[in-house]
Amino acid sequence: MLRAVFVFLGLAALGVAGAWLADHPGLISMEWGGRLIETSTAVAATAVLVLLIIVAALYRFWRWLATSPMALSHLRAEGRRRKGYQSLSSGLVAVAAGDVGQAKKLAKRTSQLLDDPSLTLLLSAQAAQLEGDEAGARVHFQAMRERPETEFLGLRGLLVQARRAGNQAEALTLARRAFALRPDTPWVGQELFSLEASAGDWLAAEKTLAHTLSRKSLVGDEAIRCQAVVLFAQAQAAADLGESKRALELARKAHTQLPDFSPATALAGRLYGAAGEMRKARRLLRDGWRTSAHPDILAAWLDIHPGEEPQERLAAVQKLIADHERDTESRMALAQAALEAGEFDTAREQLRTLMEQAPSARVARLIADLEETEQGDGATAREWLRRAAKLPADATWVCQSCGRQTGAWLPHCPDCGSFDAFAWRQPAGAGAILAYTPEMVEAENEPTIEAEILPPDVESAPAKAS
Repeated sequence: MLRAVFVFLGLAALGVAGAWLADHPGLISMEWGGRLIETSTAVAATAVLVLLIIVAALYRFWRWLATSPMALSHLRAEGRRRKGYQSLSSGLVAVAAGDVGQAKKLAKRTSQLLDDPSLTLLLSAQAAQLEGDEAGARVHFQAMRERPETEFLGLRGLLVQARRAGNQAEALTLARRAFALRPDTPWVGQELFSLEASAGDWLAAEKTLAHTLSRKSLVGDEAIRCQAVVLFAQAQAAADLGESKRALELARKAHTQLPDFSPATALAGRLYGAAGEMRKARRLLRDGWRTSAHPDILAAWLDIHPGEEPQERLAAVQKLIADHERDTESRMALAQAALEAGEFDTAREQLRTLMEQAPSARVARLIADLEETEQGDGATAREWLRRAAKLPADATWVCQSCGRQTGAWLPHCPDCGSFDAFAWRQPAGAGAILAYTPEMVEAENEPTIEAEILPPDVESAPAKAS
């Protein structure tokens, strides 16, 4: 539009100039080479205009000749870039599809077409990983790390490799560098926190966690649990160093942060008891039992009642479970304490209920102990021990990532390194998935043994519970 306006104005100016020359005729004379040349003003003006047009055309032609090689080179480079980007896109698709041969071919073609290595290194690294060439992938990741625009991606690739190789020290170094580059990237903070915690550097882990929480990378229950786990781990470390006062404060905070986290509850109760604050210890453990009944809490409760006679320990257990008597762990604790105290009727009653409501290998073993202790019946005891193998396995701390089992909660799995992966549950296996049903007893065709286990008034109970 603007060009059309200028053209129109130019033509208008020429028209006005022509009209003016027509209204003001004149004569121009010039002597050249002994000759006198005369012409009108209009003709002379027209000749000058034509000459200017010819000069402008010749200048444009000269410019075209001078710049055409550069223009052609630019066109060729643009074509190469276009083909390079198409090859890069196709290569990434091949990687996603798992086509190793095509990915390698396109990675090589992309590196030939594109002059920018930062665009081809990632594709080359992924193609190498897809082929299983971790050494080749590492070379590409290292090259990416040396370029500012791709350093972060290179660090992530190297970090993943270090994790897979189990090289925690290298992984921690890489994570710290990645965190220095991009502290607000969620996965970086979480990875660094996990590695620092795995290394037992709980102070550094606490600082990293605080930064992560401030950026809202962790929120809600997950954030609360991470804080509680860090506090508990610090409490354990302090207790191991003999720093009882600091350990108690940290364990108390962990329990307050996460009341249903039984390891923290048990540790805080023990430390209160060791400090002579028995009232606080009992209150905390009773509250913890109501929130989440667990053998760890029972063990801590019994630890603060040392050297007592079996009857006194039974009374202590009854105090612990007073507000939570119907819970499975409460019945189990009462049965165990009653058995040790010689209160066989109480033990039998609890075990009968447990066999009806929550049969497990632990219940069967207690019944075997009951038969051996009260009746001296080794045959029946052995039968119950044999049947224990068919009942659901005892609950334990199980890593939810790899299935590793341990008797005590750990912040990290020794096998897979997963953070806060242990949960209290029955492990996978035949005992855990095979329910103990009445049909199993009928198949064994041994009703006489069942009649001997429980008193006459409940002879049919084992058949229902089994």
